[in-house]
Amino acid sequence: MISKFLSLDEFITPGLIKPFYLVGLACLSLYALLGLLGGLGSLFVSPSVGLTILLSTVVSVTLGFIGLRITAELYLAIFRLHDRFVGGHPKDGIPE
Repeated sequence: MISKFLSLDEFITPGLIKPFYLVGLACLSLYALLGLLGGLGSLFVSPSVGLTILLSTVVSVTLGFIGLRITAELYLAIFRLHDRFVGGHPKDGIPE
């Protein structure tokens, strides 16, 4: 693993996109859980504030999931285009 990381024979960035995507999903899921629990707790104190918290949590988590997916696919597309037009090896030159 470390020898693969230290050598410049291949790009490691496409392999790192999936773990960062999964970490992002975990963070967004935790944010959703905490927001929903906070909103439900606020419903007992002030119903309007609780509903606002619940609504804003649902909207922000939905937009976060969509944005995270678009970002991950964008990075994958960029590296696939790079592999296609430049080559899969960092030592390959740019084709004429």
